Amino acid sequence: MIFSKLDLDAIKSKITLSRELENKTKIIKKGKDSWCCCPFHKEKTPSCKINDELGNYYCFGCGAKGDIFSLYTDLYNYSFVDAVKELSQKAGIVLKIESKKTNDEYNRIYKILDLTTNWFQENLNDVKNNHCLKYLEDRNLNKDIIKYFRLGFSYNSKTTLYDFLKDNSFNDKEIIKSNVVKYDRNNKIKDFFYKRLMFPITNLQGKVVGFGGRTLENSNPKYINSPESNFFQKRNLLYNLVSAKNSARSKKNLLICEGYMDVIKLHQSGIQSVVSPLGTAFTEDQLKLSWRYVNKPTVMFDGDSAGVRAAFKAALMSLPLLVPGKFIQFISLPNNVDPDSFLNDNPFKDFVNILKKPTSLIEFIFEQSSQSLDFNNTDDKIVFDKYLDDISSSIKNKKIQYFYKNELKNLFFKKLKNRNLKKTKLFDKINPSSLQEIQIQSFFATLLNHKSIRQNTFKILKEANFLDIKYQSLIEFLESSDLENLNFEQIIDNCDDSELVNILNKCRENKIYQLFPYSSPKYDSILAMQEISDSVKNLNTRLLNLKKINKSLDTFVSKTNSMNWDDLQRIKKEIQIEQEKN
Repeated sequence: MIFSKLDLDAIKSKITLSRELENKTKIIKKGKDSWCCCPFHKEKTPSCKINDELGNYYCFGCGAKGDIFSLYTDLYNYSFVDAVKELSQKAGIVLKIESKKTNDEYNRIYKILDLTTNWFQENLNDVKNNHCLKYLEDRNLNKDIIKYFRLGFSYNSKTTLYDFLKDNSFNDKEIIKSNVVKYDRNNKIKDFFYKRLMFPITNLQGKVVGFGGRTLENSNPKYINSPESNFFQKRNLLYNLVSAKNSARSKKNLLICEGYMDVIKLHQSGIQSVVSPLGTAFTEDQLKLSWRYVNKPTVMFDGDSAGVRAAFKAALMSLPLLVPGKFIQFISLPNNVDPDSFLNDNPFKDFVNILKKPTSLIEFIFEQSSQSLDFNNTDDKIVFDKYLDDISSSIKNKKIQYFYKNELKNLFFKKLKNRNLKKTKLFDKINPSSLQEIQIQSFFATLLNHKSIRQNTFKILKEANFLDIKYQSLIEFLESSDLENLNFEQIIDNCDDSELVNILNKCRENKIYQLFPYSSPKYDSILAMQEISDSVKNLNTRLLNLKKINKSLDTFVSKTNSMNWDDLQRIKKEIQIEQEKN
C-alpha cells in the first residue's frame, strides 16, 4: 500500500512530535529543539532530542530515532499502515492511496512549478517588462529582495508559458495538473497567469507549490492565487514561513500580515519573522501552524474595513483552539493603512513602536465589538451582554474560558465607567475619587461661605447617612468651636488638626465653586440653603443610579471601518459554520 507523500507530509505538519510525546514524558525546551527522557529506555536525565521543525527525534542514550510514524511503530507496536491511518484520523486528513506512478507524477509537477518560477524570474528581467521592474522600484524594493523572494512576471501572451513547458518535454496532463495553465471556454489550453507580477508560494520543505499574481493594471481581481489542488491548499500554507520560521523562534514572535507586499517590505526593513495568509482569511490550520514556532503570534491586518473584519474573524476563530501556553495577539493600524504604506510614509522606528504595543486577544475582541454598538436602552445592553457570554462560551478549555469570561466582564464595566466619567461635567473638570466626595465638599464649602445658614446646614448633614468619619469629625470641630462669626479663612487658621485643614482647603478650591455655584460666597444665602436641602435629598438617589449605570454597557458610537451589529452576528455565524464543517 502506497500512501500519498502529500498526505504524509500533511500529517507531519499537523502533528507535532513534542506535543505527542508530552503525554509520555516531560518536555524541556532548549532553543529550537526539545528534550525529554527517552520513551524507549529508562533514564533520569533527558537524552532524547526532538526537532519539531524537521519532525524527527534522536536518543543519544539508546540510539532510537525516527519520525512521528516510527514513534508509533516502535513505541506502540503499530504497523506502518496502521500508524498512518491512526495519525491521519488525529490530523483530520482523508488518506488517498496512490501508486508509485502517481508519486512520480507529483515529482514531475514540482519540477514544472520550479521551472515556471525560474521562467517568471527571467521574464521580469526582460527589457520588454521594465514597467514591472519600475513598479517594484516605485514600491521601494531593491534588487536583492526581489531576487530573494524570486519575484517574476507572466507574459502578456496567453500561451507562452504552456509552449515553454511543452518545449521542456512535459505533457499536457502534467502541465494541467500543475495549475499553471487551464482550459478556456473553447476547451483550449491557456496560461493561468498572464500580465501579472508573480509571487512563488512554497511549502515547509521549500518547494514551490503555487503562485500569487498581482495585476499591474486597473483590473479586477487585483490578486489571484493558484487553484486549490492536492499540493496547494491555502488553509495549510503561510507565505514566507519557510524563511520566517527560524527568526520567529529566535525572536519568539511571528508577525502575520495581510499581503505579499507587506511581508516583502517588512523583510527588507529587517523584520524577517513575518508571514501572511494567502488572502485575508486566516484559518485554524494556519494558526496551529504558527503555534509550532511561537506561543503567541501577532496578527496585523490592514486598517481598512476588510482588514478589520478579517482580524476580528481570526480572533473569534481562535477561541475554541486556545490551550494554556498557546495564544494570539493583535495590532491595529490606522484607518486605511497597511504595513507597506506605513513604512513608506513613516520612520521605521515608528513601526517598531507599534509592534511593542500589541493588544491581547480578549481586549481586541471586546474593543472591536463595543465600537460597533450604541446602546440607548436596557434591552440592547442585555443583548450585548449575552453576545459576550456566547463568545467566551466558545472557548473549549475551561480554565481559559473562566479567566476570559471574567476579563470580558471587567472590560464591560471599565468601558462604561470611563465613558460615563467623560460624559459627566463634574469629571470633565476634576478627577475626584467619587461623586459623593465632591458633592459633600460642596456642602461644607456652602455652609462655611454663608454664616447665616450654618446651623441649619449642620442639622441637615447630621441627619444624612452618607458622611464618613472624617466629615463627622469636621462637623464636631465646627460645632464645638466658637466659629459662628468667623469667615472661611479664619476658621482654617483656628484649626490645629492637619487632616481637617486639608479637607477645608479642598472645600474652598475654585473648581468646587465652578461645579456647584451655590457653594460660592457670591451666591444668595437663602437660595444656597435650598440647593443644599435638595441636593442632600437627591444625593443617595443619584449615587444609586450611577451604580446601576456602571453595571451596564453604554459604548461609544461606531467609528470609521468598525463593524456594525449585523456584521458581528454574521461573523459569529460564519465561524460556527466553518467549525461544523471541520
